Amino acid sequence: MVLFALINISSRLAMLILFFIPLFATLILPGTSTGFLAYQHFLLANGLVPVNNFHILLMVWSTLIGIILYTEFLTWYLAKGKKNSGDVKIDLADIHSTLRAAIAVMKDKIAKRN
Repeated sequence: MVLFALINISSRLAMLILFFIPLFATLILPGTSTGFLAYQHFLLANGLVPVNNFHILLMVWSTLIGIILYTEFLTWYLAKGKKNSGDVKIDLADIHSTLRAAIAVMKDKIAKRN
């Protein structure tokens, strides 16, 4: 559902869905939600680290948030590039003179060191 909203509707709506569905599930059915999130699958490190549904869902949730933020950034970056893509005239003579001046300054600095 989150990926459908991300692709077809909006990334902001996908973030809201990702946030509100677990929140509402916990508020409406607290016992069932707690039981589901606390279900233990296996233990790591000789029984010191339990892996519950909560941990697995947190990894999936953070991955989906990463995808949503990446699409937001990519959309912003591509939109920014379109706005600034007007006709820009570059004067090669100005660039050439600026480069020559910078090279001359660097040569003078190097000569002063020696």
